[in-house]
Amino acid sequence: MRLLGNKVKQYRKQKNMSQQELADGICTQATVSLMEKKNKIPSIKIMLQVCRRLNVSFNDILAGVGSGMDEQFDEISAAIRQENFRAAANLLAAVEMSDVASAFDRERYHYYRGFIELGAHERPDEAIFHFNLLLHRSYQMPWDLYAIVGNVGMAAAYLRRQELEKARYYLSEAVGYLDDFEWHDETDFRRLIWARYRIAQMYLELQQPQLVIESVESALRAVKQQASLYLIDVLYEIRGQAEVALSAKAAARRSLTIAKTLALVTHNIALQQRLAPAAGSALMD
Repeated sequence: MRLLGNKVKQYRKQKNMSQQELADGICTQATVSLMEKKNKIPSIKIMLQVCRRLNVSFNDILAGVGSGMDEQFDEISAAIRQENFRAAANLLAAVEMSDVASAFDRERYHYYRGFIELGAHERPDEAIFHFNLLLHRSYQMPWDLYAIVGNVGMAAAYLRRQELEKARYYLSEAVGYLDDFEWHDETDFRRLIWARYRIAQMYLELQQPQLVIESVESALRAVKQQASLYLIDVLYEIRGQAEVALSAKAAARRSLTIAKTLALVTHNIALQQRLAPAAGSALMD
């Protein structure tokens, strides 16, 4: 991975920013100068903040981040987020292993393979194997969102095996990474929200409704800040379910009503069908 300092300078000038204006509140002007003139990569946190201020992605200013596998992996990722694991499995089966050449691509491969083993084939042991390979690399780069989703995957696999303490451990690890994570593009934003939602689902299964609400609230803050509708309907649904578990009927009624309204906006037919009986059940005395 190599910084393209000339690109940083180009994007800065396009926004009529001085080096000091780009650096303000992020780093020193000298750091920006080293980035532009010497291609020096500062901390990843600084890189993320610089990207956000310039409204660019890592791919715009770094060489060696993307690959020819991006389009295939993006399709697999979308299928997994929609929980269409059979489609994801078919897409992954079409990937030529000879094309999975870079460390970044191998990391992504193990991430997708882990969720497919779990969701399509119901093989938690195989999933744990792939998530372990993913985490072994990601722990060298704790800023990487794959470290977060890898821990989410491990928690899901151990929950499937009914090893609840291990599931709680990996959920706690995922939450710790999420609390420190700063996303820099739409793809990372969606993975972050998806991870919060999956964590909330698992905490609900573990009968820890207060942790469900904490996870949902973190996701909703990010979604609202971005004026996004991504997963917002099901986030309200699961918050309502947690409030039912906490016997907070008024709060549950409010959350499920919002979820039902949003389901109409997002055309989420499955959620509309779920909420018909769920809302009535939640409102019963």
